[in-house]
Amino acid sequence: MPDKPAIIRVGGYNLFEGGLPKSATDRDQDDDFGRPLDTSRLRKQLAVLSRLNLDLLGLQEATWGVHSPDVTNFVSSELGMSWPYVGRSPFYGCDLAAFVRQSDHLTVEDATHLTSPPFVHSLINLKLRIDGHPRPIHFLVGHCAPSSPTIRQAEAELLTVHRHLDLIYVADFNAAAIGDKLDAREHDLDPYKAAKKFDTSPAEELAAAGFQDVGHIWGDRTPTVGHDDDTLAYRCDRIYTTLPTEWITGFGVERGADDLSDHRPVWAELTIGQEPGEEHEGQTHGEAR
Repeated sequence: MPDKPAIIRVGGYNLFEGGLPKSATDRDQDDDFGRPLDTSRLRKQLAVLSRLNLDLLGLQEATWGVHSPDVTNFVSSELGMSWPYVGRSPFYGCDLAAFVRQSDHLTVEDATHLTSPPFVHSLINLKLRIDGHPRPIHFLVGHCAPSSPTIRQAEAELLTVHRHLDLIYVADFNAAAIGDKLDAREHDLDPYKAAKKFDTSPAEELAAAGFQDVGHIWGDRTPTVGHDDDTLAYRCDRIYTTLPTEWITGFGVERGADDLSDHRPVWAELTIGQEPGEEHEGQTHGEAR
């Protein structure tokens, strides 16, 4: 048993088209003019993520196509996270990716990749072993259906099969959280499209099964999308856990990368084994390190 609880930092981020130029995944490693693949936006995104000092990271829109092996190794090296996993999406190449800062105290025991319905973009499930915790902790990475409340509801329903596990679930939910107050009229949005984003049924399903919305518990309702003037602002990207509430010792939404994606990175800190009122060296209590 360790002398003090393990502090685990977890993040999620939708890169928007993999952090690469839109046409990159349709070409070979060099573009039509013989220039190297343009990773300038991705490098800036990784610099932001590096500052968050994450142990677990889930990425959406890892649309790296034929470049996926090379880009995965590059991301892993830049972040110092030696255990990568890319889960292929059957829907327009919007792959998922998970990265783990593996150590003597945090190891990956197994990886499962679900590609069958109802998961539109698939689901990654990493089984982790963390020192001092008697049960495995599962790290789930998802990206919910982009335009179908019906499928999002089904995804949430099937996800609750994991409710008896100790887990951390990061995803781009493509729909509002419970309690979000949205007003599409502010931006003159298509009411049909906006109404789909207002649907909180998937969030209600997760809550009923005991999945805790970390941002809600932390009292931080910062929108993770909608920082463009003409889009709806809401908490699209969220982190859930079935771990005890008192283990949630930090949460934040990174606002320093608004020009790099249509989503913002989210992160949470979990102190495994934390007792109410305890303090431990290294905790951030809501401040990114």
